[in-house]
Amino acid sequence: MDELLGQLSRKWEEFESLPFPANFRSREPDGECMVMMDADLAGCISSAMKGRLDDRRSAILHSRIARLRVILPLIREDENASNYFTLLHETAMLAAEIDDARRA
Repeated sequence: MDELLGQLSRKWEEFESLPFPANFRSREPDGECMVMMDADLAGCISSAMKGRLDDRRSAILHSRIARLRVILPLIREDENASNYFTLLHETAMLAAEIDDARRA
């Protein structure tokens, strides 16, 4: 578990250094507000770094991961946004893996 937490910490640090893609503040691929996607996942990830998520946050984390998986192919043409949201997705998946292990 310590190794996974270390990986999560490194990915989170890398993610935090990236600016939110400005052109996605008003863009909603497949009807999804990407600002809310970012905020929802960032909140869940940061909470997972501190401990086990409550049931509501765990459900949000898993549903937002699934939704982002659908959206990523739709934004490939924008390299900056694709890189940002791909790293967010990877970080969120790692947070979910850690939280799932804590729940087991």
